[in-house]
Amino acid sequence: MRIPTSLLACTASLLLSAQGPESTVKTDTGTVVLHRFTTGQLSSKAWMDADNRWGHSWAYDRTGKVIFDRQTRKVGGHASVDFHYHPDGAVSRAVYSNMPDGGIQWYKSTTTFDTAGVQTGFSEEGRDNEGPIRPHVSPPQAPAPRTYRQEEVREQRMFTNEYFVVARKNCRVQLRPTEPGPAAGDLQATLLKCDTLRGGAYSMGEQFDPPLQHVAVTATNRRGKPKYKVVRVDSVQVNDERRRWYLIVGR
Repeated sequence: MRIPTSLLACTASLLLSAQGPESTVKTDTGTVVLHRFTTGQLSSKAWMDADNRWGHSWAYDRTGKVIFDRQTRKVGGHASVDFHYHPDGAVSRAVYSNMPDGGIQWYKSTTTFDTAGVQTGFSEEGRDNEGPIRPHVSPPQAPAPRTYRQEEVREQRMFTNEYFVVARKNCRVQLRPTEPGPAAGDLQATLLKCDTLRGGAYSMGEQFDPPLQHVAVTATNRRGKPKYKVVRVDSVQVNDERRRWYLIVGR
């Protein structure tokens, strides 16, 4: 059976329209939002880890060269990047904002680009411990910032650390993370001998940190006396980006 050429053309047009310039990809390590030129090249990328805490944003010209990059976060205040685009998909403006948690300091900058990825302007404002930062505006003829070779900029992988408690005796266990979050909160449980309890997880930038640096463990007997403690820490490497830690509680 032959399909009319006009029908094929119509179907292809609908598929291209459905794809759009922006797409979201979810992986084990986090979420990546990609924005592309109308010709298909990548114009910006924004990555946030699986715990929705740390991220990074990049902008590119048509050759793939990085023209803007900043680390972002949603902990300890916030740091964010908001991209705006030319009709052809090129980044026209990058607005960077940074504010610590509980402080009076804040910072905001705006960098503008033409369709070729050349910086055309820069302005900044904010406040530090000494008072308001004097607003600075660069004219459109300002020299472009230092550029980076593509191989010099690499997305930092986030390593996931899971921790478990293994009881060698009947006990009451309390877990208190130093930085509570969606994947790790305060936890209390009664464990019988040989029970295993999953405590939580935390992510680090390309680093496997022992859990006792991130969670306080208290183990008591039935009368509430602290007779037990963590006597050993074992670990199992699940894959390149995930490790499980086992806190052996006993005496």
